[in-house]
Amino acid sequence: MFIIVMLAAFLVLFAAWFLTRPMKGWAAAEGSRIALELTREETLKQIHEIEADRNDGRIDESIAREETARLKYALAQTLRALEAERGAAPGPSEKLGRRGFVLAGLLVILMVFAATMDYWQNKPALLTFATLNSKGQMRGVHGFPPMVLSMVAKLKRHLVRHPRDTAGWLELARANVVLGNAKGARNAYAHAYKLAPDDETVLANYAWLLYSTNPSQTTGLVDTLFQRLYKQDPRQQDALWFLGLASYNQHHFHKTLKYWVQLEKELPPGSKARSGVQTALSKIRIIIRAEDGRPAQAAPPSARAATGKPATP
Repeated sequence: MFIIVMLAAFLVLFAAWFLTRPMKGWAAAEGSRIALELTREETLKQIHEIEADRNDGRIDESIAREETARLKYALAQTLRALEAERGAAPGPSEKLGRRGFVLAGLLVILMVFAATMDYWQNKPALLTFATLNSKGQMRGVHGFPPMVLSMVAKLKRHLVRHPRDTAGWLELARANVVLGNAKGARNAYAHAYKLAPDDETVLANYAWLLYSTNPSQTTGLVDTLFQRLYKQDPRQQDALWFLGLASYNQHHFHKTLKYWVQLEKELPPGSKARSGVQTALSKIRIIIRAEDGRPAQAAPPSARAATGKPATP
């Protein structure tokens, strides 16, 4: 009898805790949904601002195109996550109903065995329920939800059937960048480049990925890609920066000066990126003036300092 009374008291306290947990989980899900909606609105706002700046001529066309593509990709991810959040998360009443059913069943089991099993007197019932309660939502590889990995797998199957889909290879490459799969991104960009070797978007993204994953390598394929990009658009800022850096590494300082003087003209006045390029140009001019047979070389500034761009594609 004593055991039954103790178990009943414990079960009352546990039931209160067990039944109120869904409210906390629902509140967390609601907070996540609101955060995604705010992200969606902020991304849309940025896209509209870039479009307005491009129409008014306040931003370079290539920069506007790249930023718009990046923001639209981010917006698509946000919308998918928001759709999954709305469809997957059950409401608090649904969770309460399921938990109440489980609790009622467990109550019957405990009451039947409480009088004959003194062992349960010192073993909290919480340990009995823990394994049931610990089976939360599934997590994908490296913390990414299964939906993202499923989309990537679906895209790969599509490309097996349609291997000449340049846009599909580009999308797969960008998805691999988001997943942190640099090798997969390189392979996908290589396929896109083989299909469209003169496409500016393919050249820009593929070249920047190669450079950002190995900044010390300024010869070979990465140089070829940036050279082709420069021929397509002599004002392309990534190409101007890289070609100046590659020339610097080969001690062709006059070529570096030519590329970076052009880059300075393309950057917005008063921007941090332009200030970084101006600092680099000052060092290059000092080297050129000192080039009288004596080795006078300074370490080149980083890509981030000169262009304001992170070292990621």
